[in-house]
Amino acid sequence: MIFNLRSGLAAVGLTFISQTLFAQDLLMTTLSKELQREFEQLKKADDRLYYMSYRVDDITTYNIRTSFGAVTGIDSSRYRVFSPSIRLGSYKLDNTHNVGFGQFPGNIPVVDDADIITLAVWKNTDNAYKNAVQAYEQILTNKKVKAAEEDSAADFSAAPKVVYHDPPLRYTALRPNVEMLTKNLVAYSSVLKANPDLLMGVANIEFKIVRKYFTDTDGSSIIENGTSAWQSVYSLTKADDGMELPLFRMYYAYEPSELPSKDSVLKEISQMSAKLTALRVAPVADPFVGPAILSGRASGVFFHEIFGHRLEGKRMKSDFDGHTFKNKIGLPVLPAFLSITLDPTVKKVGNTGVNGFYRYDDEGVAAQKVNVVEAGILRSFLMTRTPINGSSGSNGHARTAPGGIPESRQSNLVVKASASKPAAELKELLRAEAKKQGHEYGYYFEDVQGGFTSIGRTMPNAFNVMPVEVYKVFVDGRPDQLVRGVDLIGTPLSMFRRIIAADNTMETFNGMCGSGSGWVPVSASSPAIFVDLIETQKKSKSNERLPVLPRPDLDRTVQ
Repeated sequence: MIFNLRSGLAAVGLTFISQTLFAQDLLMTTLSKELQREFEQLKKADDRLYYMSYRVDDITTYNIRTSFGAVTGIDSSRYRVFSPSIRLGSYKLDNTHNVGFGQFPGNIPVVDDADIITLAVWKNTDNAYKNAVQAYEQILTNKKVKAAEEDSAADFSAAPKVVYHDPPLRYTALRPNVEMLTKNLVAYSSVLKANPDLLMGVANIEFKIVRKYFTDTDGSSIIENGTSAWQSVYSLTKADDGMELPLFRMYYAYEPSELPSKDSVLKEISQMSAKLTALRVAPVADPFVGPAILSGRASGVFFHEIFGHRLEGKRMKSDFDGHTFKNKIGLPVLPAFLSITLDPTVKKVGNTGVNGFYRYDDEGVAAQKVNVVEAGILRSFLMTRTPINGSSGSNGHARTAPGGIPESRQSNLVVKASASKPAAELKELLRAEAKKQGHEYGYYFEDVQGGFTSIGRTMPNAFNVMPVEVYKVFVDGRPDQLVRGVDLIGTPLSMFRRIIAADNTMETFNGMCGSGSGWVPVSASSPAIFVDLIETQKKSKSNERLPVLPRPDLDRTVQ
């Protein structure tokens, strides 16, 4: 009887699993059938229609949040974002011309019922078509009354048909060990609670499981699975003058089991806590123009912000873009010892997992490694299926957040130096250059929290990299001094000329990039670089005083 009972349970389990796996195939089957039906019907009503695609992001998330050793939230969710794309006109000119129209996202219920899914697809497609008609008619009117645009390339290009299906996801097997992860996070944020100087101490994790569906009227059918685990530890203190001083540690892996060990994370958090206490009393840096070293992580953000965004081809379609490099293919744009690739096909750079991996982009084109700079010479841009003058055809870099319109976006940026120096030698270069320029010190940027840049024509083309850990390196050999309140600023073309040397290490910054098509996962890997002239400004700060009331857990009068 025990054997029979177990066999029965096994049969039920197998039936449930097979139904779950079948449901994932059902979604693609339903999407493909409805796309064909909608296209045929709309084409009969409007012969200007020439292309359609459907994209669905089926997303499952697990979130655990802690603060100062207490659990503040545990939750999970699953949802589907549906993004129809409708193109009226022709490859040369259609309703997406230099505007953000063409795609209007909606939601598809997380059900295994083809009729319910079909109704949701039909309703969203109908809305998208009506908006596409309005956009196209407005574009035709604008063409009659506005001056000719600088870029005359077509609005869209053909792409090879692709059929690729990852196997169905086994959600039960992917479910993380919530109990173990929660215990770890509580331990991490408890370390921060032990420091009375800290105003905030959180440790969180988000594990995301994504199954992406893409089908279009050219016959492509793509299903791609992806997972990502982000563990973040964030803390904040405040100096007596009101300046807020944050530090954080981010840990990325494809699955929670691949995250660093608990002991190694606890060690890093203890070091971070001590550094925050030191920052509270560190001197505020004055504005400075002189030499600096950017660590590999800082350098990666530097190249992502001030170089990578200027290689995103679809931006250059617009007359409002600065077109920094548009006419510089084949010309030197960086020192000859530097080369840069954007490669979404790799999961690791060295031994470090990178966040910008994918197999197919959001226009159904295979991801490709792009050598954008070779020995300082600009070779290529990051392209979608929207051509620009001088560059046609996609190289697999059309990306968007769920529900957005695909734009040219970065993936895994990798900076390589053909000639390098040991870190100690780079530091001696810094001291020598600071002395030559008449400075008492140069700067070393150890870590950054991110940055931003402006690339349009209506504002100065400038960048701002936001360091969180900066040191003065003194000419006379005194120990390095931690300082606070520094922002690294400048203009891109002048900054590129100041890169003199690189060290022989490689560090990676994993993060999320927020741009015109929303937040997408990216990474930037680079050696440390020596720059003979940078500019800094004082970081903005709050004028609010430190809290008048002590933290409750530190107030000895609390009973």
